Amino acid sequence: MSNMDHKLDKPGWSLVFHEEFEGPVLNPSTFSPYGISHWKPKEEALADYEFKDSCIVLRLSDENQHISAITTGMRDGMHRYSDQLRIDHHDRAVMNLVTQYGYFELRAKVAKGSGLNSAWWMIGFENEKEQNAEVDIFELLGKDTHLLNTTLHALRDSKLEYAHIPYQTAVDLSEDFHTYGLEWDETGMKFYLDHELYWQINQSPNYPMATLLQINDGNGGWIGELDESVPYPKEFYIDYFRVYKREGMPMQCVASRSEAASANLASQAVSGLGNDISWGDLYKAESHICYINDGQPDTRLESRAREPLPHAYYLDWSTPQTLDSVALTVLQAAASGPTSWDIEVSEDGESNWRKVHEVRAAVWEIEAGQDGIGTVESVFEPQQHILSLRIIIHDYVGRNAGGSYFIQDLSVYNQAAAN
Repeated sequence: MSNMDHKLDKPGWSLVFHEEFEGPVLNPSTFSPYGISHWKPKEEALADYEFKDSCIVLRLSDENQHISAITTGMRDGMHRYSDQLRIDHHDRAVMNLVTQYGYFELRAKVAKGSGLNSAWWMIGFENEKEQNAEVDIFELLGKDTHLLNTTLHALRDSKLEYAHIPYQTAVDLSEDFHTYGLEWDETGMKFYLDHELYWQINQSPNYPMATLLQINDGNGGWIGELDESVPYPKEFYIDYFRVYKREGMPMQCVASRSEAASANLASQAVSGLGNDISWGDLYKAESHICYINDGQPDTRLESRAREPLPHAYYLDWSTPQTLDSVALTVLQAAASGPTSWDIEVSEDGESNWRKVHEVRAAVWEIEAGQDGIGTVESVFEPQQHILSLRIIIHDYVGRNAGGSYFIQDLSVYNQAAAN
């Protein structure tokens, strides 16, 4: 399948991101092959795919493979779809395409057969816990490949409302390649099939989102009974994926929490964790990993009671940083605060972690009249070319009684540069 007839130019728009899936391997700077990886063992999250005819083919190779998904962005705790979910492991944040607004286009051939689902969807990156809406540009169920399901799931975003269209097409979308499009700006979203508008809504998530492409199966319910006569591998072909921007739109492919300059380097990082936290229920999520570096005094992360130590919390930057101090701020410091932790850094965010400071028998500086809020600042030799930092909690007050601690904020600075 050649892309030669599908020009990259789009009048009035600038191309900011594209993947033509020419192979022979998946480009790590565009898509990660691990989908939503942190809720399950990493080997289970790995997509099964191959490159064929200038396409990527996402596959279910046998009855043991139930999902193959690739993504442009992911972070620990993102898209928590059940109260029962727990973090399985930490992965460095994927920040290839986490962006707000634009024209998004995909050319693909979907899978046919009951029990199969070919999907292109986007989810909020959760720089704030309410920023978790889901936009399903399409979910094409193999039991009826004339029916294009497009859905907005508001989830925790109280500014949005659920919306859905079951669009009946004149053609069987599994028989050939078709072009799917999403135009998204501050006024709403428009959805296209083969460049023809089929749905428009005046709702718009006003925050960065990541993109996922996947095939998955099921057996019963909405997706249909699995048709066992459909042979393996079951395949979803994707020819290309492209993103365009108009003048005036945010041009970044990686959008941080705040575009404003800040001396606190943590505010420009993506937070993650190695052990689980106490999330609260799905829609309230009173404790959330994004709180750990938001700089807000009224948000907090609560550790899960009785979670085995050590606990690890991560900050991942998209570009290398120089840093020389870390401040940990907690609520009820004297009653439940951490007492022992290490600070480690890594140049690649995945390996060669080295300890730059340790705290033992922490002495908290308690703020008067602030509900026991205390801060411990660690200063060390400047560390350069750092992509990730982690703080590893070894002990805390009340651990033996099965209590929790509450992190208000984790701040990172380059004091030498400031002076």
